Amino acid sequence: MPSPSERRADQQRFLSDHWLERGTPPFSFSLGGRPSGDLLAAWKAAREVRPSEGDQKEHTVTHSDAGSGLVVRSEVTEFADFPALEWVLHLRGDGSADTPIVSDLMPLDVAFPVAAGDPVLHYARGAVCSLDDFRPETRYVNVGAKQRLQPGGGRSSSDFLPFANLELGNGTGVVLGIGWSGEWALEVSRPEPGLVRLRAGMALTHLKLHPGEEMRTPRILLLFYRDGWRNGQNLLRQHLLAHHRPRVHGKPLEPLALNGNWGGTSTEHHLQNIAALREHDLPADYYWIDAEWFGTGPWFMNPGDWRPKADLYPGGFWPISDVLHKDGRKLLLWFEPERVCQGTPWAKEHPAWLLEVPEGRRFHNWGTSQQEPDWIAWESRRNQIRDGDRLFNLAIPEACRFLTDFVSSRIEEYGLDCFRHDANISPLEFWRAADAPDRQGITEIRWVEGLYAFWDELLHRYPRLVIDNCASGGRRIDLESISRSIPLWRTDYPGSPIGRQCHTYGLSQWVPLNGTGGITLGREGSYSVRSAYTSSLCFGLFGVGDAPQPGPPPSDFPFDQARAQLKEYRRVHPYFLGDYYPLSQYSQATDAWIAWQFHRSDLNEGMVQAFRRQGSPHQMALYPLHALDREATYSIANLDGGDAQKASGAKLLDEGLTLNLPDRPSACIVLYRKV
Repeated sequence: MPSPSERRADQQRFLSDHWLERGTPPFSFSLGGRPSGDLLAAWKAAREVRPSEGDQKEHTVTHSDAGSGLVVRSEVTEFADFPALEWVLHLRGDGSADTPIVSDLMPLDVAFPVAAGDPVLHYARGAVCSLDDFRPETRYVNVGAKQRLQPGGGRSSSDFLPFANLELGNGTGVVLGIGWSGEWALEVSRPEPGLVRLRAGMALTHLKLHPGEEMRTPRILLLFYRDGWRNGQNLLRQHLLAHHRPRVHGKPLEPLALNGNWGGTSTEHHLQNIAALREHDLPADYYWIDAEWFGTGPWFMNPGDWRPKADLYPGGFWPISDVLHKDGRKLLLWFEPERVCQGTPWAKEHPAWLLEVPEGRRFHNWGTSQQEPDWIAWESRRNQIRDGDRLFNLAIPEACRFLTDFVSSRIEEYGLDCFRHDANISPLEFWRAADAPDRQGITEIRWVEGLYAFWDELLHRYPRLVIDNCASGGRRIDLESISRSIPLWRTDYPGSPIGRQCHTYGLSQWVPLNGTGGITLGREGSYSVRSAYTSSLCFGLFGVGDAPQPGPPPSDFPFDQARAQLKEYRRVHPYFLGDYYPLSQYSQATDAWIAWQFHRSDLNEGMVQAFRRQGSPHQMALYPLHALDREATYSIANLDGGDAQKASGAKLLDEGLTLNLPDRPSACIVLYRKV
């Protein structure tokens, strides 16, 4: 394994080559049609460095052009505990007139030398409500090849996740993360045999800046590794947990267990459910109330009318949160503040704060003849615009302040502990329609800046608050969003055990903290329930999946089984904070096994999860493990029972762990600990 100094050598070389004295900036743009590479050498440059948190250093590099008045300020974080750099560019118009057009602004534009062979690009699909969500993808970057990735629709993880790993050969490479909760783009090309080029930034910039006006770019993370791409992935997980993990009362957010309930449930029945949680010792951290609690009709037609339904919640939510808090539990409540439906109070009272897309400019359109959709039809149109829907314009500071104060008042009035921020509208067309020809990209920039200001102010006002980031499932997962929030509902396709297995397999390589659900404890067996285990779990009771039927707990409900399943999850969920190693190939096939390992090096222990699907003819599987001490002995325990076994680290690494699952389908969890 490389030493810490060897790991940081590539970081230091990149810092020296691109940010320090006489370095070539790792970004690019055009100014008035001229490429920045032809301009920056003649601009005034200034550099300063200052210490930051821990052993981090903050570098500020400023390039100024007296002629155009454009100033480009690069804020760069150098990490001491990881071979990583992060930066954001800030552009400002410092002249007395508008700047020339700034276009094709890429905060990352760098060519890396190829160490050996063809570079390999690893990336992942996004969350479009399908079995394919978070599917791992691999592509060899041949000479002359070019690939462009972007999410589509303006939500940052819709079609693709904004992360990638580029193997450069001989075990070396770089992991890229993009922090932009909008429409980013990544281009990977190989212009010549010895080089591979990465370009990343907003998908579209073509704008002038007014005098005194400033804007920011997407955040860029580069993390360098020297011991294989899988270890690069775990360096990313470790870095994200160390530096991009939400905090509650100043402490890192831990994995959560949440009891999910439909909002169209009466206060009386919610209180009966909460009493059942207490009476039967079901250790849920949060009580989750989802959509349908507001307005005067179906939930998807009422965002913009945030009055609780009087027949369901005559006293608001305080009667519920008060009981939960006395019980040591917390309340999560669903909102969708970005989409404003026709005829709602917000649509009538704040029309100047709403963006719309003229019908002739719409790329996606449900059309006036569409009937209101059932759930499947709704899911298939999540990137389309429903007639009458508007986008709340977070680009307007007054509107952003209004929304911040509105949600703050509900947090206080209702006693909320988790603000569930859903976004069932694709904002890109709204942003683009609002831009003048010489200001393309500015609405998106201001809107995304407004989103961050909204979240940051909520977290400042309420240190206890957790923000659940949902966007038709996990369609807004990026470096900036996961620093402020957690995607507790990572996909709107949670119902299939094979789907849940595949989603965990893929997303765990990139995002340590995430959640899923779609299960009913007590009513479903271990294969289904264990398929949903990830770093946070939303479970239903007394009904079906994530939307249990309103009503009191049935008298015959199997509470003992539900309690055992939930306590098993609470026993294993700390392992999801460890390093992640796939043990099998990714597969959606019904006749396959799928398995992985989570390893906590700080605890000298870990967990193996394995699933034999219903069509698999193989009763046994053998999986070599990772990250163990070759000289140590490990105690091995199967959670389904049997005597604990012991094995040497060398045997588990070289020969593997044997798993025996006689039933189809079935799942097992094996824990190991260094003795």
